[in-house]
Amino acid sequence: MTTQVLFVVPTFNRARDLPRTLGAIAAQDWPDGQTEILVVDNSSSDDTPQVIADLARTLPCKVTYHRKAPEGPTVVRNIGLRRGIGGYVALVDSDVELTPGWTAATVGALDADPAIAQVSGPLVFAHDRGTLNSYGGALGPLGLAWDRLEGAPASDADTPEDVLWLNTAAVLFRPEPALAVGGFDEAFFYGYEEPDLGVRLAIAGWRSRVVPAAVAVHHTGTEIGASAPEIVFHYTKNRFRMGLKSLAPARLAVFLAANVLYGLADAMINPPRGARLRAMGWNLRHLPQTLALRRQAQAQRRVRDKAALSLLASRAFPPRRLAGLRRRPVHGNVVAAGATDDRVTTVRMDA
Repeated sequence: MTTQVLFVVPTFNRARDLPRTLGAIAAQDWPDGQTEILVVDNSSSDDTPQVIADLARTLPCKVTYHRKAPEGPTVVRNIGLRRGIGGYVALVDSDVELTPGWTAATVGALDADPAIAQVSGPLVFAHDRGTLNSYGGALGPLGLAWDRLEGAPASDADTPEDVLWLNTAAVLFRPEPALAVGGFDEAFFYGYEEPDLGVRLAIAGWRSRVVPAAVAVHHTGTEIGASAPEIVFHYTKNRFRMGLKSLAPARLAVFLAANVLYGLADAMINPPRGARLRAMGWNLRHLPQTLALRRQAQAQRRVRDKAALSLLASRAFPPRRLAGLRRRPVHGNVVAAGATDDRVTTVRMDA
């Protein structure tokens, strides 16, 4: 029997991209009757509602539109996970184009191994489909996360592998285990929501996997500007909270000591200093809530840290440092004067 797949597409002011994204979902090698698209709009100000209405009339699969307050992508993803219980849930960003075999490849991986909670594949750049944006995610001992194989030839993504976390640009979930460990942390308005969930799944005994045939195309811009202070704030606060929730006591003590020292040094050396220091203060103010989430995560623990985190990278820092940029300058991406961080229109500083 063919599995029902709910495709959840979070969006904000991407009306021009939606026909390509939804068209690619509808063109999957998968039965239309087992495909549903849910577009969740974070209060776009463009003509997104009309575009979706037009697509709902013309695409062969069911298309549902839901408009909500601009609470960020983690809230949207949890809505999708809850809606998809009993089947599989695909999270697909509105600037991503799935290749026709993506669904068959990811569903096949979940069907073949009941211990896998989520599966994805090569994410390649639209401006150069021979170059990887990611093939799963890496996480270092300090908690710094980065895209695996970013900038490598797409041909390097040639074998299935277990990884610690997956990029939600295009990922298929078994929703029940993700929800059992708490789903996406909705205080993570931007950044680290994927590694955070991946680690919680790992300590609960679940696996995350990448498969070569599940290729997705990322239509991201090629001009890179500096990362906005709002984004630096969220990345820093989320990294701390991720460790606080998930790590066993012995590893947590080392993690906290190393991160406090690293965080202070980072704030002294690299601007924006205020955003980094505010992130540390945020974690102090929200510590009771974080500890409650820690109890929830640890109640699901089935595996010790040594086994759960066996896929941690040996290096503390990514192969290419961001150096204050919005993205890493890999093949085809260039640092451009005046380029802005396009994520700041949907983030808040003190979520």
